[in-house]
Amino acid sequence: MITQIDTYQETEAFTAEVVQTPRYRSAATLADDPAGLTCSVTVGMRWAATEGRAGRLSGYPSFELAAESVKDGRHDALLVAGAYPEIRSFFFDPRLRAVEAFVSALPDMVLAAPEEHAALRRFDTVYYHPATRVLFENSVEGRTDRAIQATSNSTACRDALENPGRAAAITNQLCADHYGLRTLEVLSAGTPMSFVVFERKDRL
Repeated sequence: MITQIDTYQETEAFTAEVVQTPRYRSAATLADDPAGLTCSVTVGMRWAATEGRAGRLSGYPSFELAAESVKDGRHDALLVAGAYPEIRSFFFDPRLRAVEAFVSALPDMVLAAPEEHAALRRFDTVYYHPATRVLFENSVEGRTDRAIQATSNSTACRDALENPGRAAAITNQLCADHYGLRTLEVLSAGTPMSFVVFERKDRL
């Protein structure tokens, strides 16, 4: 059960208390938004509450910053999505070790656009996170003149809103709803994805 959500704290973008007397005092993952709208936070909250794994979940603007927070002792565990292209760097980091892997369903991934563009079939620009590139290639590529990679699903939504032209975003349903985008199409519903948990090697 979430009992507290804080706004920006140092480099943290999201923080939520989850359970008491946990296995890990706290865990870090990806979240660049105070509302914690990433797939990693959605899955992380579920994971943290299961069998009292983590008392607190904090999100950082990148997995690399989250990893640094674990290596310097601010958090006890790092949660990384298996689809993250650079996850291999954490396996070979001399200060980290993988201790757990599991599969969990993601929020629905959708194509969404600002309300004024909801009736369009083609867009000047589509924003997407690199992990969703296959969704872009399979379902959206032929409907835009330009594709731009965003740093997160939240950023994709904000970029679509701020673009003065006809723009859309591939994002998760939580982000689309939060930013008031109209969902045009569900590109992937509840897709199972692997996640890996890392600890510091010197953690007792």
